[in-house]
Amino acid sequence: MNAEETITQGEYDIVETEQLQKIYGGDLGEALKYYRQAAGLTARELSRKMNITPAALSNYENNKRRPDLEFVRDVAHQLDLSIDTLLESM
Repeated sequence: MNAEETITQGEYDIVETEQLQKIYGGDLGEALKYYRQAAGLTARELSRKMNITPAALSNYENNKRRPDLEFVRDVAHQLDLSIDTLLESM
């Protein structure tokens, strides 16, 4: 099962270690910022769509905080990406 299927189905207990390492150990922030800008969105616009503060998004994009799996799923949806595409870009 790929990351998209696993996270979308809410089966977080079977998320592969490699997938978690990409989220928690990789440079997810750089990928988030890249795809946000590629989508033509400002940080403020994306944070509004995600119902989070611009400061929270900034923390994720600057790798100061690590998002939970639901955030990864939701941001991929907002950016019209598969979760796998987002994680593979890291």
